[in-house]
Amino acid sequence: MATVMSRKEAQEQTRERVVAAAAKVFARRGYHRATVDEIATEAGFTIGALYSNFAGKEELFLAIADRQVEQRAGEFRAIAEAAEGEGDASSEAAAQFRNVLEADPDWPLLFYEFWSLSVRNPELQGELAKRRDANRDALAETLERVAKRHGFELRFPAPVLATAIAASLNGLAFERAADPKALPDDVFAEFVTAVLGCAIAAP
Repeated sequence: MATVMSRKEAQEQTRERVVAAAAKVFARRGYHRATVDEIATEAGFTIGALYSNFAGKEELFLAIADRQVEQRAGEFRAIAEAAEGEGDASSEAAAQFRNVLEADPDWPLLFYEFWSLSVRNPELQGELAKRRDANRDALAETLERVAKRHGFELRFPAPVLATAIAASLNGLAFERAADPKALPDDVFAEFVTAVLGCAIAAP
């Protein structure tokens, strides 16, 4: 017998489908060129159904940012768990980061939109800054956890290192998204390992 969803469950499913569709459209078209009509079509809903769940593009964009923060936090935990094994911590973390990019190839494009809007859009700047800080804090916690597990001393305070690592890895991800052949897997992995290794190796 088929399970009947409650009204709340149906609404949550609708919202998730709209958010997933919006992420695809924003990654493909960019925030400013994307339209609510395109997002509704991508999700398979009427524009009325979209507006019954979201006020517009800004609210949708923040919902995507919230989902990204939640996903990144989970991925950072996975990186920490991978690095807590008996192997080389930075190599294990690099492999996990590469898996993240392969599983979500739109992430660099979406992050670029987040960054661009957080710099240029005063109305979204504060809200996006909160979410960026949440990502930084999750990565900082991961660094502290890995360092403690392996007996490393962090070279700088964890939040500072988290910001520097995020900037480096985002740059690598942007270049790889633009031209994967310009940054082959082995080179990409080596650079990610080097970035992480510089942060968590003992001085």
